Amino acid sequence: MDFNKLLAGLTSSGVLGGVAGGAAAGALMSNKKARKHAGTLLQVGGLAALGGVAWKAYQGYRSGQMVEPASESSPASKAGGAAQANWSELTEPGFAIREDEPAGESRGLLLVQAMIAAAAADGHLDSAERGRIMARLEQLDLAPREKILVMDALQKPCSQAELCARVTCPEAAAEVYLSSLLAVDADCAQAALYLDTLAHRLELPAGLVAQLQSASQALGDGSARAVA
Repeated sequence: MDFNKLLAGLTSSGVLGGVAGGAAAGALMSNKKARKHAGTLLQVGGLAALGGVAWKAYQGYRSGQMVEPASESSPASKAGGAAQANWSELTEPGFAIREDEPAGESRGLLLVQAMIAAAAADGHLDSAERGRIMARLEQLDLAPREKILVMDALQKPCSQAELCARVTCPEAAAEVYLSSLLAVDADCAQAALYLDTLAHRLELPAGLVAQLQSASQALGDGSARAVA
């Protein structure tokens, strides 16, 4: 599955705000913060680059923070997410996002669905907006299966519980949070609450959350250091 083409379709159709949507989606939104984020994930390598950004954020976390143990009673443990993760032993290959995985096991698809769920949660995707976006998606150069996946995700965005249940490793947990962060304006109260709850469900250490937020801001500022 061509996730970069899928991400481009989401961007041009106005699904994504924040950094992932960049100028194309931001121009369709009234939020000034979203319009300001001119740098886009596509410009720095597409969805595959997201893994590199998450890895760099993790390195920053490890160099400046003590490892925080996961809480066995947290929502993420119950949801089957990154429960009891050992945040001290992650390696770069674990953050790789591949396009040749089966659709049902694809981390790339999970991240796209996480973006759509976050965009829906921040309140800018009402029923009228969904209808307009679906009409535009019909005109995009996407394979029928890709269109179906996007439309299904738009009609019924994944809940946080559903997303977290599909997170099977700490690397994916960091990437799900980052992709959600990139899809919205984190200054929006609804989006901020959604992201806080998601970080808790995924059992992300506070220091790593801060590093992922800094990486998102670097992408929003168009800084190459976000993926260097």
